[in-house]
Order: sequence, then C-alpha cells, then structure tokens
Amino acid sequence: MQRGKYPRILPAAPTVPAGQSSTYGNPGGTGKEPRKRLSSQPRPGACIDCRARKTKESITIPAYLGHSKSHRGQSVCVYPERLVNGHKAIELVELLKSLPEERSTALLKRLREKGDPASVIAEFKGGTNEGGSPSKLDSWEPRQPQSSLEAELMANNSRGFPALQPIDPIVLARSNLLRPAPPGLLPGHLDFGEAVLPQVASSEYPETPRQPGEYCDERLQYLQVGFWTGIKVSSDFAARVISTYIKTDHPLLGLFNPHLFISDLVGQNTRFCSKFLFHALMYLGCQMYSSFDQNAIQYASEFCQTAEALWKTEGDSYPSMAGAVLLSISLMGHGKDHAVLRYATDAMRMGTRLHLFGGDIPHTVSGYEQSAGIINDDLIAQCHAAWGVFNWNVIVSMFYRQPGSETPASAPTVPIPGETNNEMRDGRASDEVDGTEEGGEEDEDDNPSEESIARRIFPVLCNFWRLVHEARWIYYSGYQTPPHYLRETLVEYAYRELIAWIETIPSSLLRRDQTPHYVIVFHIWFHTAILDMWQPFVYKEAPGVPRLRTFTARDSTPDAVYAASVNQLKQLVVEYRSRHAVSTYSILWHNGLIYLANAMLRCTDPEWHLYLLLCIYGYERLNRTYRISEVITQGLLTMTMRDTNMTGSEAYKIMEELKKRGLLDVNEGLEDKIRATFMVDLNLALTNPEAAKAENMANEFTDLATFQDLVDLDPDSMET
Repeated sequence: MQRGKYPRILPAAPTVPAGQSSTYGNPGGTGKEPRKRLSSQPRPGACIDCRARKTKESITIPAYLGHSKSHRGQSVCVYPERLVNGHKAIELVELLKSLPEERSTALLKRLREKGDPASVIAEFKGGTNEGGSPSKLDSWEPRQPQSSLEAELMANNSRGFPALQPIDPIVLARSNLLRPAPPGLLPGHLDFGEAVLPQVASSEYPETPRQPGEYCDERLQYLQVGFWTGIKVSSDFAARVISTYIKTDHPLLGLFNPHLFISDLVGQNTRFCSKFLFHALMYLGCQMYSSFDQNAIQYASEFCQTAEALWKTEGDSYPSMAGAVLLSISLMGHGKDHAVLRYATDAMRMGTRLHLFGGDIPHTVSGYEQSAGIINDDLIAQCHAAWGVFNWNVIVSMFYRQPGSETPASAPTVPIPGETNNEMRDGRASDEVDGTEEGGEEDEDDNPSEESIARRIFPVLCNFWRLVHEARWIYYSGYQTPPHYLRETLVEYAYRELIAWIETIPSSLLRRDQTPHYVIVFHIWFHTAILDMWQPFVYKEAPGVPRLRTFTARDSTPDAVYAASVNQLKQLVVEYRSRHAVSTYSILWHNGLIYLANAMLRCTDPEWHLYLLLCIYGYERLNRTYRISEVITQGLLTMTMRDTNMTGSEAYKIMEELKKRGLLDVNEGLEDKIRATFMVDLNLALTNPEAAKAENMANEFTDLATFQDLVDLDPDSMET
C-alpha cells in the first residue's frame, strides 16, 4: 500500500506550564518570538516580582534587583510554577542554606518524612503558618558568624558585637521596610507587616510617640510662649514641640540640662534659656513634630528666620552655643546646608572664648561646690554646652571632610556631665543626677527606668566621641597623618581601644528587646565610626594583604573587621526601623543609612540589594519630615545606577514615590533649592570630596538615569 503524501510533522515543542509563554519556558529559544503584553495583567511565565509589578496595587522590589547581572553575579528570580509549594518551598530552601549544618540536616530529614514544606516550616517556627505568619520565631538560633574574626569579636567583645539573630531574606523582601509607607499611615507610627526580626511581633513599644497633649515635664503647662516669640503659635503647641525634642534627640545631643532649661523657660529667665535658643529649638522641633501635625512644618521657616536674625546680636553664652548647634542640625535637615558648618564652627569658637576648649578652667574640676556639697548650676550648663558642641563637631567632621569642618584641638577642659571628674571611672558614668531632683541610686541590673538610662547615655557618648576624635588624625587627610606604612597598624590599635572601651559601658546601654531608641542610635554610631576608621584600608586589590597583629583568627584582615561591623549595622538598621517610630522623625541616625548603603554597594553580600532598599526607604520615611532626604536618595540612586545595572526608570519610580509622600509642597517657602554638602559616596570622598558631596551626586541623577534607559532599550522594541 502506497503511503500518502502527508505534510511533514516537526518535533513537538517542550512542554510549557500553564500560563507560561514559550519565550520564557523554552531555554533553547531564540528570544525572537513575538511577545504579547496585557496592560493590566501579570506577564505569563514571569518571576514573582515581575508578576507583582504588573498589578496595579503592587509596589515591589525594582526589576534590576532580580534580573540584572551586575558585577556581583547575583540572581534572585524565582518562578512559582517550578516550585512544589510556592513561597513555603522558597523559605525552606533559604533555611537549609542559612542554618548550621547539623540543623539543616535535621530539617531536611524532617522534610523527607513529612513531604510538605508548609508543615515543616510551621513546625520549625513553633506555630501554625496557615493563614498568616507566626507571632514569634522562638526557635530561631543566633546567626552563625561569617568569619572566624567575627566569631572572635563576638566571644571577646560581646557588648559591641552581640550574637545576631538571622534575618530571613524572604521575610525582609516581603516586609513594608522595603516599600513606601502604606497610604493613610501617619508619620511617626509603625506598620511594617510581617515581623522581620524574631523578637518583633507588633509595633507597640515604649518608644511609640507620646500623645500630642502629653508633656515631657508637667511644668510646661505654665509656659507663656508670648514672652519668647512673636510668632503666632499657642503655648500648648510650643510645649508639645519642645517635649518631642527633649524626649527624642536631647538624650543624644545633651546641649543643655533639661531641668535648668525648663525652669528658666517657664519662669521667663534668661540665665539658662534665651530667645535665640528657644527659636533654634522650635525650628528643629517643628520639623520633628510635623510627623504628628503636618501644619507644624509651616512654622519652621519662621522660626529659622527669627533665629538667624537673633544670632547676629547674640553674645557669648552657654545657651547661645547650644542654640547654634540646634540651628546647624535644623538647617541640615531642612536642606539649607549653606550655613551648617558655619554655625557648628561658631559654636566651637564661642566655647573657646569662654575657656571651655583650652586655657584656664573657670570652675573646679571636681564639679562640686565643696563647701555646700551640691553641684553648681553654672558648671552644669558649661559642661553640657561644651561637650554637646564638641560631639556635634566631631560628627560633622566625619561627614563633611572639607575645609570648614573643624573640631577643637582637644576635648573640652570641663568635666563630662554626670561624672565627678574628668576621668571615667572604669568607663562608667557616676549616678550623679546633674542637678535634677531625681532621687536615689539604681542598680543598673534591676531594670533601670528610662529616665535613668537617659542620664547615662550622654556621658558615655562624650567618651565615645572623644576616642573617635583622638584617632581621626591617623586616617584623615589634612590632620598631619603618619606615614602610610604605619597608618594601618595605628588604626588597628585605635580600633582595639574602641572595642575594649565599649566593654566598660553600663549594662543598661546594651541592646535589648525594650531598649530606648537612643541606645540603638549609640550602637549605630559606634559601628559607623568603625566603618569610617577602616574605610581607607578595605577591598584593596594588592596581593598578600597582611593580617592584623592583635587578633588570633586566621582571617584577621581589614576586610573581615569591616564586614563584622557591617553585619551588626544591618541588624541595627532593621531593628531601629522595625521597632522605633522615632526612625521616621529623627535625623540623627541617618548616618547609619549612608554607611550601610555604601557598604552594600562595595561588598559581595548576597542580600546587598535588600539592604540597599532598606536604606533608601528609610529615607522615604524621613522625607516627610526632612526634605534633605530627597537629595540623599538621589545621590544613593546615582551610585546604584553607576555601580549596578539599575535602570533609569526604576530610579525615577523610587524618586516619584519619595516626592509624592514628602512635605515639599506644604508652602511656598520650601521651593528653594535643597543644599547638601556632606559626603554621600564615602569611597569617592577619599580621593575627590567635591564630587562625593550629596548635592553633586544628586545633580548627576537625571543625566545618568536617562543614559541608563538608553543603554537598556530592548533591541526588539527598536525593530520595525
């Protein structure tokens, strides 16, 4: 029988899962098949992030984080059709990768027995996972150190390098920490969805902002604001703004004694308060208080103008020194950076004229009126003003690295507030109360009150910034640095001194579940100072990097030291943003965001993109209070486009979200150009400080974003 002439049948195409296009499902395809797009539907066969990005309500991780092949060679695309059990299988894989070998083996054995990833995950977490996440991951063990040097630091310096809880990258990626604030969420409040850290089960913490009608001191109910200013604000409003500052930033700045300040503020005296100090404080306080009352930002410019006018006639005094620093901080946050250095430097020079930074000491070093047995109020004011100005100038000099950012030749010659003499007794502050009427000594191991912790934090910070100041000459250019071959050795000894010192701090200043927000900021500052110290010595390509001399670990190198503090900073930033509402309205901690973002763009951390977004959206929250956040974010996005394959469209999307939720359109007074002359590219700052400025990096944003979009054009879309 003769066979008929039938058409030739070609081999069947590979099987494609339902809903997946041949372009993505056929690895051997040419990629030239026509691609169909549905404007409002997820793209078939796309990864999880691409699917979410095609829905109207989703705001997910930018595409460059999951699809670009950057210099790190990372890939995080996950296709749900190829998973046995969706997200639970992904989470299980991450657990198997991150757990110690023995626990990973036990978990794998349990999976083989049960066969259901969701059940195994729920059992591992010690709670039901149906319909939601567990309330607390009690079964998580501390994260294993990534290097032997990190393990050595955790063993010998546990107060500065405590064991870290593992952060699940899947949970972090899904959390609201990596997204804009949900619509309707009031600034100053927390809503971060699923807990990222095991201990974080809710957003209710002692640091949650006080209600607007609650004052930090009951005496503020007697405030008559008309005595201090002609700006039309109520006494109640001023009392609430002042309370917000004193409860939030003052423990870290310590520029004046709150008891003496409020006494004169309410009593209408000018010994420990002044009109200039009042207006400078209200300028910063209005920016902070706009988190609770958006109308507060309208008064900020008025207080700024009045404060700057009063400064021109202000004489040398301790309230004037404190006010100058507050004005410096306020101008930085408000994007009026042209005078930040000037006010910080003028405050320091005023202190020099008052003999607080050299020359004769105007009071007894002991800090007591020996005959009366009490602390002298004038000495208390001197100490707070001197050390507050000193600390702020050290902070400023770390970020600006340019002429004009000066610090005194030595630390203040007056005692540190809270200490009975200039020397730290075993590194601990005494229990003196700085002239307040607080009573009694507390055992710091018996759950000290928040007021007690607030008294202890500033003396510790004074000693911390003094140590940082003493080491800066080693690695900062322009400070008569030692020969290059000695610098790394001297930095190691300075680093050793710093990590030995932190072992002497009071136990009330350790990181705990219910630690006040300013304790976390102190630890953020501690690790940013370490990163700053080692910045010139890390990631060098020179062969045969010498080991550090004073550590026993085999991998004792600058890179390992740097990485250990980066790991601590990652968890600190997650913890601070997750637990503390003040992370949305206090600017003092933002250096942690800059240093962490820079580290993520330099290192080979597999989750670098998650922590970069953690920093960017940290600034998104701050932008509703501090307009400087816009420039910093533009600078960081410029660096990201330059160093990775981030597209210009993704960068524009983030900036649009930032501006949409900011306070930049509240009044016409905020339409002037935002200035930011501090460093945002910390590596570039070592060789070209001018180009590394935040405002200069931000100015490159538009050109680089446009260029990136041209480079990333799809060749298929250009075919006709």
